[in-house]
Amino acid sequence: MKSCPNCGIRLRLTDWRPECPGCGVNLNYFRANERLLEESEAAEAEHALFQPKVDRAKAAYIGSPKAILRMVFTLLPVGALFLPLALLEKKMNVIDLYNLISEKGAGFLLSSGAFGVWAILLALSAALILINLFFLIASLGKHGKGRTAVLYGVMLGCTLASMLAFLSFQADPTKVFPTLSAAALGYGAEIYAALQAFSFGWSVYLLKTGLPVSYTETTVGGIPSKRYFEMVKEGWNKEDIRRKMLEALALQTEDPEREEETV
Repeated sequence: MKSCPNCGIRLRLTDWRPECPGCGVNLNYFRANERLLEESEAAEAEHALFQPKVDRAKAAYIGSPKAILRMVFTLLPVGALFLPLALLEKKMNVIDLYNLISEKGAGFLLSSGAFGVWAILLALSAALILINLFFLIASLGKHGKGRTAVLYGVMLGCTLASMLAFLSFQADPTKVFPTLSAAALGYGAEIYAALQAFSFGWSVYLLKTGLPVSYTETTVGGIPSKRYFEMVKEGWNKEDIRRKMLEALALQTEDPEREEETV
């Protein structure tokens, strides 16, 4: 059973009233102001810890022209998928390829050798475009640079590997399509690979030069959050920290009055 926080008397099941049977203090409102203050400080501290993540995410997406260009260059290859990617019986873009696989079934894709590898790697490289856009939100985090380099590298690797797979299929297309005498990569595939390579290069450039991050100033009880966490780490007790909070809040309320006096 719980005890009274004021006098320490042990509370029984029959002590259902809000007043302590020993000292008469209202248990519901005992030190209510202190609890509210602690909850307020905890909320401000949590906000101060989370705000830098928001600032880094914003910088990674739209924080600077270089970040915006990275998003544009990442998405550009998608447009090339709607250009002719291969020349079979007719020019095929990504929609035609999808319709072909849907018509013949997944078994055809798995049993068509190099042609199936080409289609799978091409689809994987396209999927990585969306995955990269999602993970860019954390690209300025602790492990963001390494993860970004790997994702863009894998995306480019899948693109180049898909082209090699198609060249292997191109050597003897009759193994997959008996009536097909010749096959060739379309100019859309070449543009797609070039744009992927450029996107990878731009990403590497940004990893080396970095992106500017504008951090929002946060406070905990009027104290700059950086200083607050330093005080906590140094082992300051609550009373001393709150005394500094009162001083900081007092200065903040005095500054506007001083400005009015000077005006």
